[in-house]
Order: sequence, then C-alpha cells, then structure tokens
Amino acid sequence: MKKIASIVALAGTAGMAIAQDVLQVDVDALSAEASGTFSDTFTGDLLVFGSLANPDIDGDASILDVVIDGNSQGTGGAAPGAFSFEMAMTFANGEITAGEISLSADATGSENTYTADLVATNGGAILDAGAFFIVSALTTNGNWTDSNGSFLGVDVTPWGQNVDGFFAQIDFNPNDNNIDLDTDVDVFMFVPAPGTALGLVAGLGLMGRRRR
Repeated sequence: MKKIASIVALAGTAGMAIAQDVLQVDVDALSAEASGTFSDTFTGDLLVFGSLANPDIDGDASILDVVIDGNSQGTGGAAPGAFSFEMAMTFANGEITAGEISLSADATGSENTYTADLVATNGGAILDAGAFFIVSALTTNGNWTDSNGSFLGVDVTPWGQNVDGFFAQIDFNPNDNNIDLDTDVDVFMFVPAPGTALGLVAGLGLMGRRRR
C-alpha cells in the first residue's frame, strides 16, 4: 500500500504547522467514474467507490490501512466483504461545489463508519504533469459511529467528533469512458491551527505521482 511519506513535510512545504497527530485512512483499489469528460475545468459529478471484496488489480496485499503520523495501525481484522467506500462530488468549472464521504468496515464484530462532508469551493481537480488528476478538498463534520471511539481497532478519541481535515485522490486517470478502475484515496483528519487545512490542500500539487 502506498502512502504519503510525511504529512509533516507536506505541511512544511505549505508553510503551515500541524497542531497535533494526523490520522490517515488510506484506501486503494477504488473505482471512479465521472459523468462526462474529466478535466481541470470539469462540470459534473464524480463518484468514487469500492469494496475490499474486489481485488486490487495491481496485486497489492493490503488495500486498506489506518495510519497515524506515517505509522501503519492495521485494519483491526476487517473482513473484506464487510468494507465499503463511497465518495460523491459535484464540480463546477473544476471546483468542488458539494460532496460527501462514507467509509464503513466491520472489525472484531463491530461495524465502524466514518462520514464527512466536503467543503465547497475549497477543492477541485489539478492535472499533474499531463498524466493524471489530483482531486482534493477540505472535509468537515467528520464523525465516527463507534460509541467507544474506535475505528478498525484504532483509538480515534483524540480527534473527537465533527472533526475537520481533507481528502486527496492523487491519481485519477480516467479512460475514454471517463472511468478509472484502480484509483486511491487518502482521508486525513486533524485538529489544525487556523488555516492549516487550506495550506495542506494547496500543497498537494507538490506531492507528485504515487502509483502510476
């Protein structure tokens, strides 16, 4: 599973400081489908979805991970057939105007769900080196359903409820049918100093290619 090596370094590139530990949910082998020809001025809808029941066509052994400060925490024994990811976004002229994320998995007999809304006009699509698209946006109202403050066996109580953050889909490369059958999404959550999230999203264009 490919991960961003150092979120702290990224924050430094963006000229910001992170107030506390960063929680990352790394999901690979997802499908993405746009409602029309995708570009950095796209107007329409983009849906990203997947399940661990679907194998990664690149052969990665692990396609779901919870990461804290770059250190893998595992998936708490999540059953492949009990995992689902869905993110729906609406674009206008390359900017995200609305959207939401839902990520659900069953670990140790308990369903774990994270949901969040995308913040309008603070994200969109960037064409990277003419090869693939970086799609990113701020997130807000991030919430966990587990009453014990756990997600896939990882203690998420330091991040609380209604947590802010951002997501990065760093390698969307649609085919002629506007579909990518093997794309990745990273969802980050943190309690930032004012302006940190915006700085991190602005720095995503410097991260470069991860998988392709």
